[in-house]
Amino acid sequence: MSEAEETSTAASSRPAGKLRSQHSSVGALQEVVASATTLVQGTDYAGVSVLSRNNQFESPAYTNDLVRQIDLLQQETGEGPCLEAMDDDEEFLIITDMEREERWPRFARRAHQLGIRSMLSCRLLTEHGTRGALNLHAREAGAFNETAAETAAVFAVHASSVLTQVLLIESLNTAVQSRKHIGEATGILMERHGIPSEEAFSMLVRASQNSNTKLREIAERLVATRIFPPPSGTP
Repeated sequence: MSEAEETSTAASSRPAGKLRSQHSSVGALQEVVASATTLVQGTDYAGVSVLSRNNQFESPAYTNDLVRQIDLLQQETGEGPCLEAMDDDEEFLIITDMEREERWPRFARRAHQLGIRSMLSCRLLTEHGTRGALNLHAREAGAFNETAAETAAVFAVHASSVLTQVLLIESLNTAVQSRKHIGEATGILMERHGIPSEEAFSMLVRASQNSNTKLREIAERLVATRIFPPPSGTP
């Protein structure tokens, strides 16, 4: 077995075993980035970045706050390997030296000012189509070679799996909370107007359609403020 294969095998087995011992999916994602920092040669910091539905960067797991700052830089500049990895068919993208990087000059210049010289981004794929990347950072130029990228790709597979679980849990939690608010809002209208639940729910639906606002948001606002229908022009 070659050195690269041994490294990839070790990287594959170590996080898998630890992920099984995690009680929290978010904790498991944090474990993936921590292990990547230790096992991917040249890595000083690591993190996972996710692009939300409203195109905002989220950093659910990172080993140093500098990683989060780098994510914010890419959002501010609108460029960088993480963004490119999310949209590109390439499995990974490498910046060898921020000081000489020409593909994303604005991002590279500011990242270099923060002390980052090299970066490796691996695309993450989730079952829900959420765009994400595993990002590895180094203080030295030329820190990542092809062997490091292949090892990082193994961690990206694990991170994709865990991220899918995290998103599923968040979705279920949101659904449960939304159902709770809609039920409470329906009850408020039933009591206020002396109407059955079906009619109260229909009032919520009409308010949602008329104001072009999600039903969940209409219900949450009613529960919080007791105001209904929503004021004209309320988003």
